[in-house]
Amino acid sequence: MLKAILFNDTSHNKHYGCQIVVKQIYELAAAAGIRIVRACPMRHDWRDDPQLQKDIASADLCLINGEGTLHDDARAAQMLVALAPFCRERGVPCFLINSVWQRNTQLIEPARAFSGIYLRDQRSQAELAAVGIASRVVPDLTLSMIPPSSQAQRQGFLVNGSFYEERTQEAWAALQQAADPAIGYLSIQALPLIQTGKGFPAYVWKSLRSRFKAWRARRQAQQTTLGKTIERKQIRLLRWKYCATSDAAFLGRLAASQGVITGRFHCVTLCLLTGTPFFAIGSNTHKIEALLEACQLQGRVYPDYASALAARAGIAFDDAERQAVANFVRGSRQQAQQMFVEIAEAVVAARLPQGRPQ
Repeated sequence: MLKAILFNDTSHNKHYGCQIVVKQIYELAAAAGIRIVRACPMRHDWRDDPQLQKDIASADLCLINGEGTLHDDARAAQMLVALAPFCRERGVPCFLINSVWQRNTQLIEPARAFSGIYLRDQRSQAELAAVGIASRVVPDLTLSMIPPSSQAQRQGFLVNGSFYEERTQEAWAALQQAADPAIGYLSIQALPLIQTGKGFPAYVWKSLRSRFKAWRARRQAQQTTLGKTIERKQIRLLRWKYCATSDAAFLGRLAASQGVITGRFHCVTLCLLTGTPFFAIGSNTHKIEALLEACQLQGRVYPDYASALAARAGIAFDDAERQAVANFVRGSRQQAQQMFVEIAEAVVAARLPQGRPQ
């Protein structure tokens, strides 16, 4: 097995989309003969960790899970992309996977040092191509998951919030204004995972504390009654009050719904995964719009929650859309599997002439 270090392990997020992504990275990598020996938590700066730098130099490859981080030359994005030239200087292949790329200028030169770049959408690919950097498109890795089977009859609608707090306030207010008992709220908030076996012992204890606090926060939230509008400080309560307790439960709620209205990219991908009709509200990058372009779904992005809710009677997929979604999910799964096979083959091919031990 090839030994890899994963960077930007977003499973530390209390978010089902991120947790599923990292689970899929582990599974897909293992199937391709890659063993992840350390997984660097998001926001953990490798530049300040001498032992991690030594481990990078002895690894067979490094993987960066870009997700939605690489836009607007963000500080976290600069930290991640700086890894590419560091690895190249040490003869360690470094691959960017599962990433958006938007409005970056400072990241362009260090990005040329990647051994391979796999982006989530064609808009991101076009931005890199414009500066002469080649990349491949593989849709978001949540789409590689095999979802739990569901025999539930679809009924009712769900509203899900947004990355933006003001949008989440808007979502709750629009749901209350609709005053329809067939519409419920569902948060993508997730209980924290216990981060064992990832090569960062300090984060095990942090994750244990985080999980205890999360259970306490969830219990408090379930005992709280929210008004027709909420203040920003109440968003945390909203998210815990209406969260599912596992990714299977979250996916089951989607699969049992007639339709979902969401401002979350990963809620959109998980709707696609479960074949659930949806309307989306734009997020902080082009990621939702680009995803729907690739999936050949038109007219499903709305400017606000109120207008999306008002149009909910037309949310169902038609036959062509249903087939397009099924084809896209199936193709995404195959592309994800092939991506890891290609990465493993590239690493083996690159090190053979250098005489690195097998």
